[in-house]
Amino acid sequence: MVTSDAATRAIAVETPVSIALGAMWALLTVVIWSAWPSYTRLSITTTLSAPDLVALRYAIGGLLFLPVLIHCARRISPRGWREGLTLAFFQGAPLAMLVTVGLRFAPAGHMAALSPGLLPLFAASISYIFLNERLSSTRICGLALIAVGALALVLVSMGVLTGSAWKGDILFVCAGFMGATYAVRMRRSGLSAMEGAALISVYSMLLYLPLYGTLWLPSSSLFTVSRAELLFQGFYQGFLMGAVSLFSLSRAIVALGATRATAFISLVPVLGSVLGTAILNEVPSIIEGAGIVCISLGVLLATGIMSLHFRRRTS
Repeated sequence: MVTSDAATRAIAVETPVSIALGAMWALLTVVIWSAWPSYTRLSITTTLSAPDLVALRYAIGGLLFLPVLIHCARRISPRGWREGLTLAFFQGAPLAMLVTVGLRFAPAGHMAALSPGLLPLFAASISYIFLNERLSSTRICGLALIAVGALALVLVSMGVLTGSAWKGDILFVCAGFMGATYAVRMRRSGLSAMEGAALISVYSMLLYLPLYGTLWLPSSSLFTVSRAELLFQGFYQGFLMGAVSLFSLSRAIVALGATRATAFISLVPVLGSVLGTAILNEVPSIIEGAGIVCISLGVLLATGIMSLHFRRRTS
């Protein structure tokens, strides 16, 4: 059983104010996630390994959230503690390892399009099939536009499946499905955003770091990389990705629902393409630009903001 407070948070009444706040949390997640593929690919192809980057992410993020989890421990039900393990699997170290390893094989643009771009489609499908969640025709059109735009970006950036890029693409698709599963389960978990983020970070720290210390630490590049690189990756991977983005995404899901919150995340290919051009010199083609426009329009429709505005105008 969840507490009454947790149940109230999990099934919150939507208002224009709550939707606006949820959108702000979702956009903060978009900004953090958009730069992550480029900075991670830059590091993983030059200095640090995927296990190193995941270790930085959850060593720092887990320590930051440990006091929070201790503070919230009494409010978390036994079911919540068990659900936290599931959330940590779908949004914690396994997911981080998937996309980080994928970035070693495939360009950052592949990750920015496939993983977050397909997330709202997977979330909507899961909610419709298993949870009987209904989607309006407007939101269905928006999700279709997101699919078309993401597919255009991926096909252009991939060209043909040569070399090892297909390995990364498969990992990114799997990551999109895992992220969508997390989003749906978080909405129905009865956990607050802070509780969910704390459980994910601390569980990932406790379960991943011993494995990292045994398998990868002896040959790690953490001992030879420059101090500036180590501090930057520690801040981005550990503080921003390991702590801030977990909380902001959880907060957006609680406020907006899984489908609409994850629809916002489809803005990541848009901003990610811009940052990829600046950081990795990856310039989008005309077709990629058209895909970005499709995603932007799809996000506007899939969030339900236009439908809410129309209902207010006609009421």
